[in-house]
Parts: sequence; C-alpha cells; structure tokens
Amino acid sequence: MKSLSFKPRALILLTTIFVFAKVITASAQILTFEEKEDGVLLLSDGKPRLFYQKDMISLDGEYPRANYLHPVFDTKGEIVTEDFPDDHLHHRGIFWTWHQLWVNDLRIGDPWISDGVEWDVKKVHTDIHPNNSATIAVKVIWKANKVSKKKIIEENTTITYQPIGNQSYKITFEITLKPLVSGVRIGGSEDAKGYGGFSPRLKLSETVGFYDENGEVTPNNLPVSAGDWINITSKEPNDPGVVIMGEPDKLPSYQGWILRKRNSMQNMAFPGREPLLLNKKEPLHFRNQLLVHQGMSIREINNQYRIFRNQNTGN
Repeated sequence: MKSLSFKPRALILLTTIFVFAKVITASAQILTFEEKEDGVLLLSDGKPRLFYQKDMISLDGEYPRANYLHPVFDTKGEIVTEDFPDDHLHHRGIFWTWHQLWVNDLRIGDPWISDGVEWDVKKVHTDIHPNNSATIAVKVIWKANKVSKKKIIEENTTITYQPIGNQSYKITFEITLKPLVSGVRIGGSEDAKGYGGFSPRLKLSETVGFYDENGEVTPNNLPVSAGDWINITSKEPNDPGVVIMGEPDKLPSYQGWILRKRNSMQNMAFPGREPLLLNKKEPLHFRNQLLVHQGMSIREINNQYRIFRNQNTGN
C-alpha cells in the first residue's frame, strides 16, 4: 500500500480549511424560539436576545402598544432597550411609527403616542436558518379604534437576527406598509423636528457619545446631518454600544438624524412634518439594521454596513 503524502502547498491549504471549519463551528450558536403568552422570545445558546411584543399591552389602560421589540439584550445579558420610560411613557423598545395618520382629510390618530390606533398582529412566523440566523416574519393590521373603525394599513415586517462572532450581533428590519383604503397619509411630528419612522429607545449612560465614520456627531434639538450609520457608545467609539444603520438615500423626504443624549429615542426621521401619501401599487418599503456590539471598530462597522447595503431583498 502506498503511503499518503501531501505537497507542502496542499498541506497548507488543507490546514487552512481545517482551521476555517473550526472557526465556523466555534462561532455557531444554537438559536431557539420560545412562544410566550404575549409574544415570541429568541434565545442564543439558551440566553435571551430579543422579545417581539405581539399582543397589545398598556400601562393601566394608557399608551396601548404592540408590534415592537423589548427587551433587547446584549451578549453579556444586559438589557439595552427601555419600555414605558417615565419621561416618555409612549416610547417602546425598538419601534417604527409616526405622529400623523390621515385618511384623506380625516385625522385618524397619533400612532406615536398610541392614540387612535391599534396594531392587530395577524401572523407571526419564526424560522431558524442554516446560515446561523433567525427570522420573525409578521403581518400586522393597523386599525383605527376611535374615528372610522377601519383597517388602515397592512404591515409586513421581517426581523432577522444573526450573530457576528461571540461578542456582537445584528438585527435587520425589513418593513413594508401598504394602505388598505385610499388617501392614507403618514407624517412626522408637526414641528421643525419632523421626527418619525424607525426609532430605538435605548438605555444611555452619562458619558454617551454619538459617532459616524468621520468621528463624533453632536446632537441638536433639530435633525442633524451625519453618515449612514451612528454608533451610540460611551466615551470612545470603540467601546460597547449599539449602531443604528439605514438607507437614507432610499427614504422619501429624509430629514436627518434625531439624536438625544438622555430621556428620548434616536430616530432616522422621515418624511417630516408634511405627510406622505401611501401607494397601494407601490407600498412603502424601508430597511434598518442594529449592531449590538462589544467594541466594534469603525472599519468593522463600515464592513457590516457594506454587507447590509449589498443584501438582495427583492424589493
């Protein structure tokens, strides 16, 4: 029998493949879902990562809400989101909505403060994928509960969780809004801030800082111009934190970043104070992503942003 032999180059290649396979195996995490009474909990290696709030909940009957994420945990088990905070009881975890909801000339309510609208989650489909990611796909009907008692908007949202090594992960949001009646318009706050849209309510430290790829960004009462992502972290841009990513070039009437050092949400504001008419044939579609990390560098964040922008969503 001939003995097996490898040329040095082939041996190096085989070793590289073996090491790469070990890295993949080491970084793979066991993702599972648990159905709870009012929502769905995602766990990684048995540890909670995020909870999707399916059923309507309130605070003693006030500020009813559903269809958002809270709590969201970092990889050390700390909760990074807030719900029913004392300063703004209507804020809720990771949410997406607006102050203005109109049907023609009739003001339906103020979804931002959970007034006049309820979110009826019709379907929740969860799945674990071979690429070590997990998805929550939901169909939600926005209903008027005061004025017209109508179904106003059909929302279809997919939330995708995927680890980035053992210390960080990303959550991608694909949100589509289709009007169910003619003349549906959504708009931001009716002031110069014009905030509305994708809005994380995060726990903030006393030393919180905001950074884009060019350095520190100074929050202002009004929207500020910054890059396509903002790293919200303490003291230094490479400290643990949360990165908010979006596609501002694809947003209708994009206003800029609403950033707050305390007692508020963070927001990629659109469409501003002038309401946007939703189209049945071309529903509104937008994407955002969060990186929950333990010290990502600017280079690493930029790399994740390139991956985010290159994803083919079919929209």
